[in-house]
Amino acid sequence: MLGRLSFWWRTDAWPLVTEAGGFGVRWLQLVGLLHCVQEYGIDFSTTVGASMIPVFNSSGDVLLFERFSHRMVGWGRGEVVVATSPKDPDARICKRILGLPGDRVMMGEAADSREVVVPRGHVWLQGDNRAASHDSRHYGPVPVGLLQGKVRAKLWPPTEIGPIRRNMS
Repeated sequence: MLGRLSFWWRTDAWPLVTEAGGFGVRWLQLVGLLHCVQEYGIDFSTTVGASMIPVFNSSGDVLLFERFSHRMVGWGRGEVVVATSPKDPDARICKRILGLPGDRVMMGEAADSREVVVPRGHVWLQGDNRAASHDSRHYGPVPVGLLQGKVRAKLWPPTEIGPIRRNMS
């Protein structure tokens, strides 16, 4: 037993150990860097559901969103955002910001719909395809803390690659 352990104390074994250790350290650095980029920089999401048709397909679109510009310029009306669902904390939603704190928005499309004032620290989110969207009209204003980032581009399908622009339809 002592003979096997003495292998590690011999000087000719150290290059092997330092090479393996160096690889392990580099691997941990890469994993840490990728985590930071995803958590604080950019991330990807896929679409599921018809709430953002015609901007996004009902499934399979890959979106690029960034998590940092709102810290410098805030959130803006018309921006498409990815957020944590107010009803299911394990799900992401993709909607357009239609109201900022202090804005008055209509709860529905009909003449009998009521007006709501977006409270401080919240935004009003709605899908572009209002007939198929489950959004702030159903669950009310969304806390800003649930917003994850601004959608900047569609990366898939290849025929539809391009930037996502603000729109106030």
